[in-house]
Amino acid sequence: MKKSLSLQILLVFSFLITACNGITINLNDQTAPPDGTNQDVAYQQVNASETGETASTSFPKLILVDTRDDYGLTFYNLQGQPITELKTPGLGYGSSARVHVAGPIPEGPIMTPLVYHSFTSPESLLVNINDSITTLVQVPMFYGLAGAPGQPYVAYSLYTPSDNVVHSDLFLGNLETLPNIGPVYSLDNSDDYYVINPVAVSTQADVATGVWYTFSAWGIGGDIIFPVDQGLYYFNMTDGNNYQVLDKNCKFQGLSHDFSFAACQHYDGNGNYSYSVENLSTATSTAFTVDPSSDRGAGYGIFSQDGTYVAWLEASGSHMVEVPNYHSRIRIGFTNGGIVYDQTDQALASALGVGSLPYMLPVGWLDNQTLLIQVNIDDYSSPALVTINITNGTAQKIIDGSFVTFAYP
Repeated sequence: MKKSLSLQILLVFSFLITACNGITINLNDQTAPPDGTNQDVAYQQVNASETGETASTSFPKLILVDTRDDYGLTFYNLQGQPITELKTPGLGYGSSARVHVAGPIPEGPIMTPLVYHSFTSPESLLVNINDSITTLVQVPMFYGLAGAPGQPYVAYSLYTPSDNVVHSDLFLGNLETLPNIGPVYSLDNSDDYYVINPVAVSTQADVATGVWYTFSAWGIGGDIIFPVDQGLYYFNMTDGNNYQVLDKNCKFQGLSHDFSFAACQHYDGNGNYSYSVENLSTATSTAFTVDPSSDRGAGYGIFSQDGTYVAWLEASGSHMVEVPNYHSRIRIGFTNGGIVYDQTDQALASALGVGSLPYMLPVGWLDNQTLLIQVNIDDYSSPALVTINITNGTAQKIIDGSFVTFAYP
């Protein structure tokens, strides 16, 4: 089944895991929810003390890959050598919004818990520990999850649509508490029907202290290229308050490992796209000019662990016209401005010695100089992972398969 995924399904899956100048977000604005959520819920003022918990800034130790063998997910080392495969019955497909490596990777055999979402009825979060599968919690109408890197904490959301409103719930727990906890935050959205979508979990002294989340569209399909998200928010587990960090004018695209930077897509409704990096510590914005050929704009925001670089995708054309004319380019810039890498799909295909790359996506950094991207080679049935060294611009294919997530030491 995995080997016959249609282009439309692939586009939906990529939705589910620009020249604007002088934008400055004041993080001290106190506002009501801008997203059509329950207007009785007010977001609190935010400052660094509320969201300044620690995050993982260590480099990944292993890459978790979906090889589409209809059995499980495989750990690879950073050189592209397979280490071990864990079975994941019911998974369907792997992505970072559906899978979390719930602990550090030790030396020796991998027995770190692997939490994943299973489509098999009843829809559930399952955990694989030493290749033994158990159910953590049933999750009807699951939207997505996020975990604390190398730790057992998982946030996830559920949604329930009805005629005039969509209800969503946010949960946060660890492997012991997830089976029995209720939502930490719930809301009803009767305006634009976006739902809560967790993007990161913050911890302090190995205790979960908050969840970063955005609002995401649901039930949509079509020629989607970038995540359809708006705003960035933080739920503080310590005081039970919600904090608006970026309002819905930010079409949220990514968050840095230390929660200092966020990437935003902007669209003015007149065909003009822009892309920016928001410095959440200084409440300043750095705008990047989208290449004139990128008539579909720019999106995704993959930050290096040290916060020096951000990688994003730009696109033009469409997959879904009679004669597809879609093309993309990978760009890397300093988070404080300036482009250091800019390559089209045609140029990268030539560098890799292949005919074409109909799909590309930046997915993570192996270290502060090596970006990992996912590509499809020649057609949509041949996903692979490729490294880009930004010091010399070289590209190398290292793994056949689709990126799921990283595992940390």
